[in-house]
Amino acid sequence: MTVPLDVLLPVVMSRQVRDGDWVSHGASVPLAGAALFLAMEVHVNDVDVWIQGWVSPENRSLADALLAPERLAASSRAHMSQTQIIDFSLRGHGTFQFLRPLQIDPHGNVNVSRVDRPGKPPLRFHGIAVGDAINAVRRVCLYVTEHSPRVFPETLTFRTGTGHHDGSAWRAGVGIHEAGPESVVTPLAVLGFDAGRRLEVRSLHPGVDLDQVQRATGFELGVAGDLHVTPAPTQAEVAALERVDPEGIRRLEFRDGREAVLRHLAQRQSAG
Repeated sequence: MTVPLDVLLPVVMSRQVRDGDWVSHGASVPLAGAALFLAMEVHVNDVDVWIQGWVSPENRSLADALLAPERLAASSRAHMSQTQIIDFSLRGHGTFQFLRPLQIDPHGNVNVSRVDRPGKPPLRFHGIAVGDAINAVRRVCLYVTEHSPRVFPETLTFRTGTGHHDGSAWRAGVGIHEAGPESVVTPLAVLGFDAGRRLEVRSLHPGVDLDQVQRATGFELGVAGDLHVTPAPTQAEVAALERVDPEGIRRLEFRDGREAVLRHLAQRQSAG
């Protein structure tokens, strides 16, 4: 049976979180929030998170985080401003983060700012915080909900954040610790970086073959020596996902689910 992407992706992403992680989470990416909270339910016991200013709130409602973040306050350990969390990460304390770019090139450099369209004005996006996080946070998992040559081009339309630059050890040369992206989760596969810091296929999702992934990518991908099939979601993972996101807010990040979630959020907000 085919696993829906709104189940498969957060489950696969959740497996990236480790005990001891400090995770900065953006409320506008509820798919990442569902993955993070799923990990805290099933995979890890000791994780701190920062969401909408609040540190490790017991209230993990993705809808509240989007619509009424003040509701997280009463159950939180502390409050940290955006400036404080960036400073915290720059001092090396941020250990993991999910980031969703518009485009990713062969070395994990990302575009979250601008997409050109033939015959139309370019689409512009804020790109906030990505340039800081991709360099300051120790481990970064990139994720996308579409795997296509548009999302994975040889050359970015605009570089918002530098992942592994041209594959060189540039971070040491500019005096920052080794960091940046270590994996990319897509609807087709899990990608990682080889010894030359270039993208390679680490695992194929059930029912996907290598040719399918390569055709959907705008550059040549490497293949890991231990290439395998991505383990399917377990019953425990699926059950935990429904507990942490019973309203399906994570579907906001999927094109075919976005409108329904927006209507639900509008009704929820009007109801108070």
